[in-house]
Amino acid sequence: MEQFLPLIMNGVGGAILGPIVSKLLGGKGGTGALAGIVGGLAGGYGMDAAGISLLGGSNIMGHLNELLQGGIGGGLIGGLIGLLTKGK
Repeated sequence: MEQFLPLIMNGVGGAILGPIVSKLLGGKGGTGALAGIVGGLAGGYGMDAAGISLLGGSNIMGHLNELLQGGIGGGLIGGLIGLLTKGK
């Protein structure tokens, strides 16, 4: 179960924090939980692969780091969806 915790935190961050970040980037903010979860997983995976750590690697801070990474990824996906559908 412990190996899935970073993925769960990425998904939760994308679903909860993603719309907030999306709204700040000029998107609609309400792109849906599924887009936030997918963006959160992608953002967390990409940042982990690149070695980007926002808060550090201790136990609690590591989990919070994964939550923030998911929020950033979900927000970027939401912002892109908002930009692409703005003209429609």
